[in-house]
Amino acid sequence: MALPFLERKLKALLRLRGREDLADAAVGAIGLTDDGGTIYVHLHPKVGWPQRAQGRVFVLAWEDYVPEGSSKTYCHRWLAAEARRSLSENVDKIARWLDGK
Repeated sequence: MALPFLERKLKALLRLRGREDLADAAVGAIGLTDDGGTIYVHLHPKVGWPQRAQGRVFVLAWEDYVPEGSSKTYCHRWLAAEARRSLSENVDKIARWLDGK
């Protein structure tokens, strides 16, 4: 599931740091994946971005499955909020990652 509001947030943060080049050319999709036991929010580089191999991701947040009887909607909301915080706290690290460093 794509999370375009997080993609926009990351691009804005990169632009504020003078990294329009990465915002425009390197940021791909931010989405949710589920491996059967854990749900992840991660950044994919834009298709064709040469500094990162396709299929490599930057993990922004993760959570093990919610306990039986808990709200899965709450879990997704929590993950989205955690990923938003991670973007703000790790934007310089994400820029280095996108740069291939």
